Amino acid sequence: MRTLMRRSPSPAMVVAMVALIVALAGTAYAAQSINGGAIKKQSIGAGKLKHKTLTGYQININKLGTVPAAKRAAHTYWAVVHNPAGATNATLSRASDAGITATETGGSVTVIFPANVSVCADVAARNNDGTDDPVAGYAQTNTSPTNPNGIEVHTRDKNGANEDADFHLIVVCP
Repeated sequence: MRTLMRRSPSPAMVVAMVALIVALAGTAYAAQSINGGAIKKQSIGAGKLKHKTLTGYQININKLGTVPAAKRAAHTYWAVVHNPAGATNATLSRASDAGITATETGGSVTVIFPANVSVCADVAARNNDGTDDPVAGYAQTNTSPTNPNGIEVHTRDKNGANEDADFHLIVVCP
């Protein structure tokens, strides 16, 4: 019968085994002990983050500063006008600012704002000034040719004929 001789590992093998055990133990320790709370602020560069992993919760919006391509409106005005059938009887129901008025002349209602609105965007829609069911139709707007602070609103029925009706108007200025 043959006898097996036991050889002891070489010193190089012992060093390699110790290095392997230390490396595996270090990785296991890091995996268990390092979490999001252990990471110091500003220690990870933006290039190391996964795409689409940050949310609004992690971003301090106050520190972003002004985004050059984004512009906000300097002011937004709105008005709700009650305009029952009959001449010159349109009245302002409510509005965003003091000093806004509404007058009816020549088949349209001119809403006057406290500032120049000739360079602003404006939209009007037929809608009642209260809680009644709205009636079909639409509203059209035009900058007042005689007053840069005014927007003319023409209300029409569903067929396009002029018709006095309540409306809501919004004006957004740069």
